[in-house]
Amino acid sequence: MTTIRPARPAEYPVIGEIAANAYAEAGNLPADGSYGPVLRDAADRADKAELLVALDGDKPVGTVTVVRPDEPYAEICRPGELEFRMLAVAPQAAGGGVGRRLVEAVFDRARAEERGRVVLCVQDSAEVPRQLYHRLGFQRLPERDWSPKADIRLLAYYLEL
Repeated sequence: MTTIRPARPAEYPVIGEIAANAYAEAGNLPADGSYGPVLRDAADRADKAELLVALDGDKPVGTVTVVRPDEPYAEICRPGELEFRMLAVAPQAAGGGVGRRLVEAVFDRARAEERGRVVLCVQDSAEVPRQLYHRLGFQRLPERDWSPKADIRLLAYYLEL
């Protein structure tokens, strides 16, 4: 059974590698290599947002960063919303429901904080995550689509709770 909880400092290096490797394997890293170090810096995410880890036993197998509107990692969230970023699952755990469990943990946080909406951005080429978000009921929020770089298009989604 997968356990979801806040990440611990000793887990940050493994969590960073899970994120960087998952994005690389999916082909979702910019060609210039600039996002890999951001994904690997789990300690910074834990310091400036909320970093969750999915565990299989005591082994990290997935991660997600939970962001509030006033935090440095916020991209598109506004008051009353909770955003999540950098959802990643280790290859050996892919397809086992870890990503879904992490997103459900985000929903739990949003409800506990009385936030009525969860938002996210996903690269337009990231088919597998987009399918998951669609299955979970997320809808497009095209007015918040944006591009951090000329060759990257991020699509915004939301789910009303």
